[in-house]
Amino acid sequence: MEADHKAAAGPAVHLAARAGAVSLVRCEDYDIDHLRAAVRDLLAPLGGMASFVRPGERIGLKPNIIMPATPDRAICTHPLLVAAVALAIREAGGYPVVVESPGAGIVPLKSVMVGVFRRAGYREVADRYDFELSYETEWDVISHPDGRQARRVELLRSYLNCDGLINMSKFKTHTFQVLSGATKNLFGLIPGLTKVGYHAKLPEPKLFGDMLLDVAGLARPRLNIVDGILAMEGQGPSTKGTSRKMDFLLASEDAIAADLACCAIAGIDPVAVPYLAAARDRGMWRGRPEDAVTAVGRPFSEFAVKDFAMPGKYLDRGGLGRAQWIADRPRSFMRSGFQPRPRPKVGPCTVCGACAQACPGKAIEMDKKTRVAVVEDEKCIQCFCCHEVCPNAAIELEFTGLGRLVHGMGLV
Repeated sequence: MEADHKAAAGPAVHLAARAGAVSLVRCEDYDIDHLRAAVRDLLAPLGGMASFVRPGERIGLKPNIIMPATPDRAICTHPLLVAAVALAIREAGGYPVVVESPGAGIVPLKSVMVGVFRRAGYREVADRYDFELSYETEWDVISHPDGRQARRVELLRSYLNCDGLINMSKFKTHTFQVLSGATKNLFGLIPGLTKVGYHAKLPEPKLFGDMLLDVAGLARPRLNIVDGILAMEGQGPSTKGTSRKMDFLLASEDAIAADLACCAIAGIDPVAVPYLAAARDRGMWRGRPEDAVTAVGRPFSEFAVKDFAMPGKYLDRGGLGRAQWIADRPRSFMRSGFQPRPRPKVGPCTVCGACAQACPGKAIEMDKKTRVAVVEDEKCIQCFCCHEVCPNAAIELEFTGLGRLVHGMGLV
């Protein structure tokens, strides 16, 4: 049944001082007192939390809880940062509630969500600092006439029942979209297993990225905060990624501006990020990325790194196999090996079935005899959902054929 979209759809409480304004502050740990001070400093150039919350409003907090992982692994938005923002919302007179649906392979049931929140450290922190965790898993179908790839979107009812949304993403790499930032995080408002259908319908990275813009446009968060204190590089966004201390928090009213700033810090070509490339095509940013965002706190250069490790499929501007023309080739060309393929490994694989449940192409079966998941390459759409949801880091992404040759030569 389709429903009216009233939650969080109203305008922001105040007008932005400058388009593309991004605030950055240094924060070196997750001590709650340090976090509360950092959040105050972070939001001060944007008008403070009172600019985003009216007294009496129910404010949704959307973290990135892709799977039940402890905070030290840098997979999820740290629960103590969520607590610091929740306390700021209470000071502004609002009522904070965490709304989330984890990754594509996690069944959206209340009993499952109870376990996810507990194992990710959210239950303990929510009890200590008195904010609500929503276990509601029902959703409504929302009409989106302006959507290009998604004209009807399933959105969590827990989000729809809020007056506004604060988006709290983790700064991570992503094997399918290169970057998992503020824009990508809003895909988590779509209930767990429903996400699989979006991957199946939109297997090409840029088409999927275009859909992410539709979801972000429908969600319309009032504020986007990025947890970059303990970030993730390499084969993110889950168990195969590597944690890295980056010691910053970032905030912007504009999710695209937040993600462009993340690219500037990590040295990522934003055109290699499918959803940012799609955003440029839509005219959401123009020219050089540094011209599309404005630092209103500390400068981006203070946090920039030169050796940030990208996922294996990252495509930049230089060299055979890294040029953007390869990223835009048809999937039949990419199947020649220029993109890696998921390979479950005997030993780490426990044939739990999470990968098969998350697979949009129904390309994975459990081989009980050899005790390893088996991927059928011809059905694999290379969305890497299996790699993302595997709780045991048992799936490697490997190049094959011609791709293995040029990758071995350092050309991919």
